[in-house]
Amino acid sequence: MKNFPQSTINNRQSTINKMTPKEIVIAAIKHTETSQIPYHLDFTPPVKAMLQQYFHVEDIDDALGNYLRWISWHPSLDFQGKKSRNGIITDEYGVMWHSLPENRGYPVFHPLQKADLFSYQFPNPYAPGRFAGAAEKIQRYHDYFIVAWCGDFFERAHFLRGLDNILIDLYEHPQFVHDLLDGILAFNLGNIEQLSRFPLDGIFLSDDYGHQQGLLMSPVQWRQFIKPRLLMLIQKIKGKGLYAFLHSCGNVAEILPDLIEIGLDVLHPIQPEAMDIVWLKKQYGRQLTFYGGISTQRTLIHSSAEEIKREVRTIIQQMAKGGGYILGPGITLQHDIPLENILAFVEAAKKGENLLAFCS
Repeated sequence: MKNFPQSTINNRQSTINKMTPKEIVIAAIKHTETSQIPYHLDFTPPVKAMLQQYFHVEDIDDALGNYLRWISWHPSLDFQGKKSRNGIITDEYGVMWHSLPENRGYPVFHPLQKADLFSYQFPNPYAPGRFAGAAEKIQRYHDYFIVAWCGDFFERAHFLRGLDNILIDLYEHPQFVHDLLDGILAFNLGNIEQLSRFPLDGIFLSDDYGHQQGLLMSPVQWRQFIKPRLLMLIQKIKGKGLYAFLHSCGNVAEILPDLIEIGLDVLHPIQPEAMDIVWLKKQYGRQLTFYGGISTQRTLIHSSAEEIKREVRTIIQQMAKGGGYILGPGITLQHDIPLENILAFVEAAKKGENLLAFCS
């Protein structure tokens, strides 16, 4: 395996304006060109361990030169009665998960077996200890754009009910779906209120609305059940002076005008397998910041280091002009991506910091 020089990875190029990473990300969101392209790579725990071993450091964000710092508010397993047994974790909503080293796993039990909330109690966003340790994490990153995850929304509904059931409920039990989403909404609004007390720059909403060919539900249903509540979440975030990010995998092109209408600032991730990124930039690049773009399914797994560098340069040329772009992978880096390919991505991202070199 080719070893890339540590200096190439660890030393950020000096720039004329000496903007901080936080300032550069904010400029991108405001659709202002800078001499640097902000980038961020997120990764699963096995990839993190691999990178820690390679760099001989604990903080991989520093080693990679990430411009953003993602802060997770996930409480410990002991918080609010969480329990782990034989690899099965019960979360505070009562959903039972089969845990995996790569991610949080998958649900094996949905507590709402019937379309009925009569005996169900939603968790308390204001419970003491929920954000224990968050302040200590955040204070280390004042020069970086700090974004925190506030919770699932529609995804949480199908974790509670099961995906097939909740999609059927949209037709057969619409009032139940409204009530369920209102309960989850109240929890997330409380989380945003709590998180806004910390010196953050943005809050991430996480809700996969699509598969790679389109939406999981009709646009009409999305506008009926999701859009009004997503608007409330975004208004809450922006009312606190923070930027609103949405993680939504898949092809969500049909609702992009809606997301812009309700004030979304940043859409993540941009999967080239699901949406044409050049078309996205042309159609919506002045109204929305796109975050992602490098294929995790194809390029980062199967391409050579040189091919990855070329794709990064191409994506920068296509997406970065006029601001409104944060370079990143199409989805979280998985354990099947070779180390040399991750290092090639970072090397190309750093060399791509000079916007004029590729976009003039």
